[in-house]
Amino acid sequence: MKKKNTIKKYLEYKEILNLRKFKRNALFIIYFRTNNYGFTRIGLLVSKKNGNAVTRNKIKRQLRSMIDQTIDYKRNIDLIILVSKSYNINKFEENFNSFKTIIRDI
Repeated sequence: MKKKNTIKKYLEYKEILNLRKFKRNALFIIYFRTNNYGFTRIGLLVSKKNGNAVTRNKIKRQLRSMIDQTIDYKRNIDLIILVSKSYNINKFEENFNSFKTIIRDI
């Protein structure tokens, strides 16, 4: 995931979350909207309920690798990915399959 493909500003997060367009499964909640940039932008949210800083950074690294393998960056869409606290229970492969199915729905 390149730097230009990240959502950084708080106001942009707030706008996307307030639209209330989302898909949900047991591990992820993905908020989305269309944008005018011509490429996909992504924001990751991992709360403190998922563990200490080391585990949260591990989750973010895993998410970035999942994103690079599944998402087409040529679509003009904004995504915010929220991770539930049950993410740590499963193995990476199970989490990846769950992520692929929810992305396919969007």
